[in-house]
Amino acid sequence: MFDARGGSLVSFVRLESASQEDLDRSLPPDCSLVVVQWGQKVLFGFNVSRQQWELPGGSVEQGESAHVAALRELEEETGIRAERASLVARAEFMFDGAPTIYVAAVLLVVLASAPDIVESDELNSFIWWDPTAEEWDGMSALDAEVVRRCLSHE
Repeated sequence: MFDARGGSLVSFVRLESASQEDLDRSLPPDCSLVVVQWGQKVLFGFNVSRQQWELPGGSVEQGESAHVAALRELEEETGIRAERASLVARAEFMFDGAPTIYVAAVLLVVLASAPDIVESDELNSFIWWDPTAEEWDGMSALDAEVVRRCLSHE
């Protein structure tokens, strides 16, 4: 799977029974992606620097677990303070045609009610996307594929 910018989803492995500690020990993730689900839709934000619609998430800081990073990034980028996130998958990406592989922990946050979303310096607009719908111009095709694969086994 490739995107218009030369990035690719190299691998996607569902982690049915793995714990966060197993993931962090085996190959520590570089970043966390958060699939925020409310009803049948998933939250995408417009990333100001990359000029595309994508999932909340970001880098795992030194000494931080991917789970903690996911919850921190979610709150920083959207204002959503989640109590729980479930580890769903491990994904590997390559960006801009470069040979470096980035490992991402993919976590799922399921909301019972509509959240109050707050714009940030990174994500300045939001949309709830139905994963059965088509992608649109400017949407991260890689993030859309991650969503589809995450939710395909629910």
